[in-house]
Amino acid sequence: MERDFPAEFRVSLELEGERRISASDLFELLENIMSYGSISRASSRMGLSYRYSWGLIREAEKVLGISLVDKQVGGYAGGGTSLTKEGKELLLQYRAFKQEVNSGLSRFLSASPPYKKAPALEEDGREETAGKHLLLASTMEPVETGLLDLLEQAFYRVSGVLVRHVALGSGRALQMAREGRVDMVLTHAPRLEEEFMQEGWGKERFPIMANDFVLVGSHTDPAQLGTLGGENAVTAAFGRIAELRVPFISRGDYSGTHLKEVEIWEKAAVAPGGDWYIQSPGVAGNLGTLRLAAEKGAYTLVDRASFMISRAEEKMAVFVGKDGQVPAGEMLKNIFALIVVAPERVPSVRYRESSLFARWLRGEEGQEIISTFGQENYKRPLFTTLSHGSNL
Repeated sequence: MERDFPAEFRVSLELEGERRISASDLFELLENIMSYGSISRASSRMGLSYRYSWGLIREAEKVLGISLVDKQVGGYAGGGTSLTKEGKELLLQYRAFKQEVNSGLSRFLSASPPYKKAPALEEDGREETAGKHLLLASTMEPVETGLLDLLEQAFYRVSGVLVRHVALGSGRALQMAREGRVDMVLTHAPRLEEEFMQEGWGKERFPIMANDFVLVGSHTDPAQLGTLGGENAVTAAFGRIAELRVPFISRGDYSGTHLKEVEIWEKAAVAPGGDWYIQSPGVAGNLGTLRLAAEKGAYTLVDRASFMISRAEEKMAVFVGKDGQVPAGEMLKNIFALIVVAPERVPSVRYRESSLFARWLRGEEGQEIISTFGQENYKRPLFTTLSHGSNL
């Protein structure tokens, strides 16, 4: 008998790595504020206290670095409340996120009923894994897009194993694993992953999926990067940005995106620094970086999926890595790998169930979900799958 999904699909926001708030509450609150023009009425409709609602909004505003609501004197119950432009944009992003996840779940549920069980599940005995819980430290991109939520829900459907994640940069995710606090890590930082495996912290490494990095900036293109092309376009672009001292936003947080940026600066023979080079490790992932870059008219490096879901095309354009451009070789490739923590180093790790999840991701069901995710909302998948023989 197949296991049902949890009764309610809940989403959490990870704040500064480990503090968590209910995204479901936050975005339902924003929806109701937009409908009723009052935080008091929105809170009452949801059965929340006024104090909790304001605390939720203020906490999110602090970490995201944007204003979500505008409180005005004279409205209902002493003051009307409306969403700011940034609040409306964030709500639109969340709606697309939920729609894509829900569509993916619907496709998964309707596929050739009863849905074919992964061979790994049949071999290992599904009943023995049911009810187990796993914790995954994941890089931000699969979380921000909604893909990881969908994969976790689908895996629970066929295995009974509940996977929960903490979203942070790749460097911090691997450190969390070294501290024995998670069963698995999903990262996109090849050099750090290699060190992690060589030190014996990782038992198995599974390349799961890929996309690519893009260099984006204001449509005004102050560094005139639109004139560049060819295999050296990325290093030439970084060199020109530094030469002209045009603002550039860096994640600066030891994430996979930040490490890729550092790698490109090194290949461009540039040591970035000065007022034009803005490091913002406190922003909330690539989406926060994009908002800051748009605000300052700056360039930044993000993965393509982040740029697509940000809906930033009105303010920003892709200058290196755009469709139809001569590819920049392997330099912009972005590979995501799942590493199962070694039980020899962390005895408490649930190795068997973690390995099962990794093999399911690499199997027919997991790869089908990944290869189609994003198609409905963005007219193209946000990630591509990898051949099973890949040793990347």
